Amino acid sequence: MWQQYKDGPYGSKSPLTFTLLDDDTQALAKVASGFSPDIIHPCGGYVIKWKEAGLIQPLDTSLLPDWDGVPESLKAPGKIDGAYYHLPFDTGFSCLAYDADVVDFSQVGGEETWKIMLDDRYKGKMTTFRGPDEIIEIAALINRGAKDPTVLNADELAAAKETAMQIKANLRNFWTSENDAVNDFVNGNVVIAQVWNAGYWNIKTHPKMKGRNIKYMQPIEGRLVWVCGTILNAASKQPGRAMTAMASIDTPQAGAALTNDFAYASAQKDGVSKLVIDKEIVTAFALDDAALWEPPNAWPQKAVEPYKEYIAAGQEVIDS
Repeated sequence: MWQQYKDGPYGSKSPLTFTLLDDDTQALAKVASGFSPDIIHPCGGYVIKWKEAGLIQPLDTSLLPDWDGVPESLKAPGKIDGAYYHLPFDTGFSCLAYDADVVDFSQVGGEETWKIMLDDRYKGKMTTFRGPDEIIEIAALINRGAKDPTVLNADELAAAKETAMQIKANLRNFWTSENDAVNDFVNGNVVIAQVWNAGYWNIKTHPKMKGRNIKYMQPIEGRLVWVCGTILNAASKQPGRAMTAMASIDTPQAGAALTNDFAYASAQKDGVSKLVIDKEIVTAFALDDAALWEPPNAWPQKAVEPYKEYIAAGQEVIDS
C-alpha cells in the first residue's frame, strides 16, 4: 500500500501518516471525540457502530478496480442500507495455539474444545486477547456448543458472562499486542494462547519451539473468524485520494503480502494464491478450503447482539 501510494500521483503532495490504536472500541471512541483521519481500519463487527455514529461515508466502489475479487460474504458486514461502507482487507482465525506435549483434552471430553479454558490444570498458563466481544463469544461457544456466538438473549448473555469470569480466573493475562502472547508462549509462561494466524505461525516456527508439537486448535464448537478492512471518514476532505490509497490494498499483490508476511488470509481472492510463496501456510490455515471458514467450523465476525449489553458484559469481565 505504502509504495504504490508514494509513487502515485498524490504521494508527494499528500503523504500518508499513521496512528496505531489498540482495538476497535478505542478507535471508535477516539474518532468520535474529534480525531479525524481519512482512513480507519476497523473489523467488520464494528462497522454498523461507525455508521450509527455518523462517522463514515459510503465507498465509491467504482474507484476500486479489484472490488469484484472480494467475496460477497466478506462484504456483508459492511453493507448497510444497500451501500458498502467497508473494504475487507485482512481476515483470519482467532483460536487457541497449544503445546500438545503438555496440554491434553482428557478432562474436557477428549476432543479439541474451547472448554479447555475451564481446565484448572492450566491455571495461570493461558492468555487471551483483550477483546470484550471475543471473551463473551468464547464463553457462549463453551455454553451452547456450535451455535452462532454473536447473537445471545438476556439469559444466554448472563450465562456467558459467568463462564467468561471462570475463564479469566485461569488466565495469566489478557494481551493487546500479539507479540506479547507469542513471547509468553515461547518463553514457557503459557502453554495455551488465543492468537491469530500470525501468532500461531510465529510460535510454531520459533527456534525455541523446535521439536515441540505446537498445534492450532480446531474446536468442536468452531473457530472464530475476524474480517477487518478500511472505512472512509465522513469528515474526509479528500475522499478521492483516500479511495486511491484504499484501492492499493485491494490488489492481488497486497493480498499475497498478507499471507507471505503475516500468514493472514486476504479478503481479495482473485489472483492471490499463485503469488503466495510458502504453500505450507496455505495448508496450515486452510486458505484453499472454504468449508473450514464457514459455520459450523468457523464463525465469521459480525456485529454482536445486543451490542451495548454484549460489549459491557465483556468489559466487566476484563476490568473486574
